Amino acid sequence: MIENIANVSFNLVKRLRERGFDAILLTRNNPKAGKLDLTNVYKYDWIYKFDCENLYDKTFRYLFNVLRFKTDIVHSHYALEQGFYGVASKWLHTSKKLIVHCHGTDVRETLRTLKYGWIVRFSLRNADRVFVSTPDLLLEGYNMRYLPNPVDLEVFKPSEPKVDLHQGHEIAIFHPSRIVWRHKGTDKCIYALKRLVEEGYDIFLTLVEYGPDLMKTKRLVHSLNLSGHVQFIQPLNQYEMVNHYNSCDIVWAQFGVGHLGLVTLESLACDKPTLVDFRYPEHYAEHPPIFHANSISEVVEETRSIIELKIKKVSGRFWVERFHSYPAVLSVLTNTYMSLIRK
Repeated sequence: MIENIANVSFNLVKRLRERGFDAILLTRNNPKAGKLDLTNVYKYDWIYKFDCENLYDKTFRYLFNVLRFKTDIVHSHYALEQGFYGVASKWLHTSKKLIVHCHGTDVRETLRTLKYGWIVRFSLRNADRVFVSTPDLLLEGYNMRYLPNPVDLEVFKPSEPKVDLHQGHEIAIFHPSRIVWRHKGTDKCIYALKRLVEEGYDIFLTLVEYGPDLMKTKRLVHSLNLSGHVQFIQPLNQYEMVNHYNSCDIVWAQFGVGHLGLVTLESLACDKPTLVDFRYPEHYAEHPPIFHANSISEVVEETRSIIELKIKKVSGRFWVERFHSYPAVLSVLTNTYMSLIRK
C-alpha cells in the first residue's frame, strides 16, 4: 500500500499480514503529525518510509521508491501522484494490478483543478479498481466502489473515561473533526453553541486544535463571548480520543459533506449520541443511529432534543460492527485482491 491516510493504510496492512498476506506500507515521512501518524509510533519492518520535502522528492524519489518493489498489486491511497506512480509501476511491470483508493480532497477538490486534475483523471482511468472511502466521492465513468472506512472496535468502545470534558459545566459536547469551515462546519458549531447558551443551556464545547481555519474559529469564539464555554486541546491519538468520546454527552461530527466520517463512526462505536450531516442512506441496508443535522438551526434543534429527552447513549456499536468493522471491510478487500490476481 502507498500512503498512510488517516492511519487507514497502517491498520489495513497490519491486519492483512495477520491473515497471511505479504503486505507492506510505503509512505512519506511525516514528523509534523507526531503520534497521530501511527507509522511514527510503531517501527514494524513492513513499513518503508522516505523523505519527501521538495519537488525532486515528490517526483524522482517517490517514483523510485514505488518502482523498487515488485508486487502483485499496488494499492494507492490517494489519486494524485500516488496513483500516477502506481500506473507507472504497472506499465513498467513492477506490479501487475493497480487499485486507487480515494479519500476526499483528491476527488472533491484536486480533480476539479486545471493544474492537477488531469493527474487524478489519469490515475482513475488506468486503475484496475477504484475504491472511495465515502459515498459522496462516487463518480460515473470510473470503475468505482464504496469501501467503508474500518473502525477498530477493540479500541473504540464504551468505557470509563480518564478525562472530564465537563470542566464544571452541565453538558459536555465534543467536536474532534479537523477545523475546516467548508467541509466540517466548525463555524456552524460555534454559532449553534451561541444560540444554545443564550437559551440557558450550560454547555462546554471541546475542539481539537488542528486545521486550516483554527485561528478564524478562535476569533469567532472570542467575538461571540464564548471563551468560557469553549476549549481547544492538542491533537489526540486514538487511545486518547476514546477517552474523550466517553467523557462527553454529545458528539458534533461534521456538517457539510453529507457522509459519515471516522469521527462519526468512532463516536457511534462508543454508543454516543452523534450529530452529523448524512445524505447517503441508500448505501446501507440499515440506517445509522445518528441525529441528522446540517444547518445551524438543525444543530440547535437536535442538540436541544437530546438534552431535553435525556438521551445518554444510542445503539451505535452494533451498527458499526455490521458495516464498518475490520472483518467486514477486509472481506471485501481480500476478495477484490484475489479476483484481480486471477484475471
